[in-house]
Amino acid sequence: MRGVGAGTAAISFVNALFTGTGAAAAIGITATATVELQPAPHAGHIVLEAPSDTPLARASVLDAIRRYGDATEVDARIRIDSAIPVAKGLKSSSAVGVAIARAVAAAYGRNPTDEEVARASAEVSQTLGVSATGAFDDALASAAGGVVVTDNRSRRVRLRGFVDPDWALVLWTPSGTHALSPAWTERFAAERVTALAAVEAAERGEWLTALSANTEIVERVMGYDYRPLRRALERSGALGSGVSGLGPALATIAPRARLRDVLRGHPAGTAAVAAAEFVPPDPRGSGSG
Repeated sequence: MRGVGAGTAAISFVNALFTGTGAAAAIGITATATVELQPAPHAGHIVLEAPSDTPLARASVLDAIRRYGDATEVDARIRIDSAIPVAKGLKSSSAVGVAIARAVAAAYGRNPTDEEVARASAEVSQTLGVSATGAFDDALASAAGGVVVTDNRSRRVRLRGFVDPDWALVLWTPSGTHALSPAWTERFAAERVTALAAVEAAERGEWLTALSANTEIVERVMGYDYRPLRRALERSGALGSGVSGLGPALATIAPRARLRDVLRGHPAGTAAVAAAEFVPPDPRGSGSG
C-alpha cells in the first residue's frame, strides 16, 4: 500500500503560547511524505530515511496507522521531502505531522478532513513535548490553507479567513534556531494580558494589527532586536513584519507592486531573503493532500 501526503509551512500572526489562542497563515513551502506499507506477521518496523528519522516522525507514523489502519502489524517505509527550514518558526514540525498523517491515510484509502489531520498532528506534538500547546493553529493552517484562529487548548476553530490576494511575503531566516516551545511557556504566559490586543485583532480578521502587536511582545520575550529592521522594511514599502512562531524567522508582508522594492531594500541583503506566497484556503475543506 502506498500513499503520498503534503503539508505547508506557515507563519504566525499570533503566538498561542500567550493565551492558548493562536493565529497562523499557510505559505507555499511544502513538506511531502511518501509511505509504503506492507503487512507484517508481528509488530512492524518503521524505516525512515535520514535525516527524517526523528521521534516526531516515528510517533506520527504510529499514530496515523492506529487512526486510519485496520492493524498495527505493518512494516512502514517513509520518505520525507521538505523545503521548510527546521526550528526557525516556520512550522516545519506541524507540516511534517500533517504530511505523514495524510500519506498513511491515503495508503489505507482514507480521506480525513483537514481538521482531523490537524488535531492528530497537534496531539502527537503535545504528547511528545515538541509543542506546549500542540500548535493546532499551525497544523490547521498547514492542512487547510488560508488563515486560521484557533483555541489550541480545546482544539476549537474560532475563525477561518484569508489574506488580501494582493499581499506577498518576504522571509528572512537568519542563522540560529529556537528551543522547543515548552521551554518558553512561563515567560509567554506572563505576557497574557498584554497579548490580548493581538488575539482580539486576529479574531476581527485584522491580520496586520495582530502581526504588529504580537511581534512587539515576542521580540521582547525572545530577545530579538528587529525593530530597526522592521522600520527599514516599512520605508521600503512593506505593510508590516513580525517574528514567526519563536523565530528567528522574520516574515514581511508587502503589496505585490512593492515586492521588488522590499526585496532589494531588505537590510539583510537580497541573498539572505526570499519571496513566498500565501496559500489560499482549501475549497474542499478536506485533507486529500
